[in-house]
Amino acid sequence: MTPQEVTTVRDKRMMAALNMEKPDRIPIMLSGQMYFKFIDPTMTISDWWDRQELVDEYLIKAAELPVLNEMDSPPAATGVPMDFMQQNFASMWFAKMKVPGRELAKDALWQIDEQGPMTEDDYDIIINKGWNVLKQELFKRIGFDPEKLPKPDPEYMGKVGKKVAALGKTSVGMAGGLLPMPPFETLSGARKLPKFFRDLHRMPDKVRAALDVMEQEEVENTVKAMKAMPGVYGFIGGTRAGCDFISAKVFEKFYFTYYQKVVPAMQANNVKTWFHMDGNWEGFLPYFREFPKAQCIWDPDHITSNVKMKEILGDKMCITGNVPPALTSVGTPEECYNYAKEIIEIFGDTGFIMNSGCSVPPNAKRENIEAVILATLGK
Repeated sequence: MTPQEVTTVRDKRMMAALNMEKPDRIPIMLSGQMYFKFIDPTMTISDWWDRQELVDEYLIKAAELPVLNEMDSPPAATGVPMDFMQQNFASMWFAKMKVPGRELAKDALWQIDEQGPMTEDDYDIIINKGWNVLKQELFKRIGFDPEKLPKPDPEYMGKVGKKVAALGKTSVGMAGGLLPMPPFETLSGARKLPKFFRDLHRMPDKVRAALDVMEQEEVENTVKAMKAMPGVYGFIGGTRAGCDFISAKVFEKFYFTYYQKVVPAMQANNVKTWFHMDGNWEGFLPYFREFPKAQCIWDPDHITSNVKMKEILGDKMCITGNVPPALTSVGTPEECYNYAKEIIEIFGDTGFIMNSGCSVPPNAKRENIEAVILATLGK
C-alpha cells in the first residue's frame, strides 16, 4: 500500500476507537516519543533545543524501526522550535521554562518555574475589565513576550511534514493546538498553588466571580482556535484538581463548571474533547458521565485506577493508556509485555487506545516499548 493508503487505514482505526466502535486492531500511540535516543544513545534532551534538525531526522528514523513502525501515531517531529513550544506552554501558568543545557543539566527534563505574578487585587481586574486585560499584564510582569520567541520556519516545517506524511501514520489530530486550560488551573499558576488554595477558602465568592468571566472568555477562545486549526479532538489538560488535591465540593463549585461549558461548545463544532488528566481522578470520574457517549477521550497518566476507569467511564468514552512511564524506563520487557496484556484484558478492544500514562519518558528502553507494541498486536 502507498503511505496515503496506510494513513487511511490508520485513520479508520483511530476514529473507530474514538467513536467507541471496534477497530481492526487496537490503535497504538505511545505519546511523548523522545525516540531520537534509539538512533543515537549519546544524544541528550538539550539536543532538541540545540540540534533540532538532527532530532527531527532521528525521530522520523526511529518511527521506521522494526516493531516501532507499527505505532499508528506520527513521531513528535514537527519542525517547530522547542523554545517556541515550551515557553508558550509555560506561559499558560504565567511561569518560565527551565531548559536543559541552559538552566539545567543537558539531559535533565525541562521544568516549569512558577513565578506567581498575580495578586489578590487582580481578581477585581478580571471581574471588572476582563481576563484578557489581566493576562497581558501578567505576561509583562514575568517578562514574557511571545513576539521575541524564535518563530517557526514554514519552509522547514513543510519539509518535516512531508517526511512524516511519507511514514503513513494517522492524520487524526488536534484542533486548535494547545487549547486553554481550565481557568482553575490557570489561576493556580498565576497565584501559585498555596496562595490560590487559600483564596478558595478566604474569598470564594470573588474567585467564583473571576472564574465566571474567565470561563466564558476561554470557551470563546477555544472555539476561535478550533476554527482556525480544524481537527478531530481538542486537547485540554487537568493537573491540579484530582481527588488527591481538592474535595468534591471544591471540584463542583470551582472546576467542573468549565468542562460543563467547553465540552458542549466543542461538540457544537464537531470536535471531541481529549481530557489529558494528570494525577488521581478516581473520586471524580462519575462527574464525567454526564457528557454524551463518544464525545470525550479519557487520557490518564497511570495514577488513576484502570479498573475504576473502565467501570465508570468505559461505556461512555474512549480511554487511552495506561502503561506507567517508570515501567518503560526501569522495568523489563517481560514486565511491560505483561502489563500491556493486563490492561487490554481490562479495557478490551473497543473504545481503547494503547498509550503510555501521560507520555513515554526520555530514558525509556527501546525493548520495553517494543514489548508493549507486541503485546498490543497479540504477538
